[in-house]
Amino acid sequence: MILISHRGNINGPNKVRENSPYYIMEAIAIGYEVEIDIRWVDGRLYLGHDEPQYEISNDWLESRINNLWIHCKNIELLNWIKNTHFHYFWHENDT
Repeated sequence: MILISHRGNINGPNKVRENSPYYIMEAIAIGYEVEIDIRWVDGRLYLGHDEPQYEISNDWLESRINNLWIHCKNIELLNWIKNTHFHYFWHENDT
């Protein structure tokens, strides 16, 4: 069975910590895979649901490639990520 954390959350929402790199790593460390929200802005990768909050590197993603499910939050990320081996998805509207 695969357990997937939503933005690092495993026991309900935590708006202060969700999508932060350390929160995601904590969920992975106890056995979860994690759905995360990422944007590509000016050639840089950012975690964050409603806006870019935490800059991350490609190396950060690569080192967790088997544990992440990436929600592409903008078309720029979709264009970049389609040439990688990451698990990802994209849609235009959240509703």
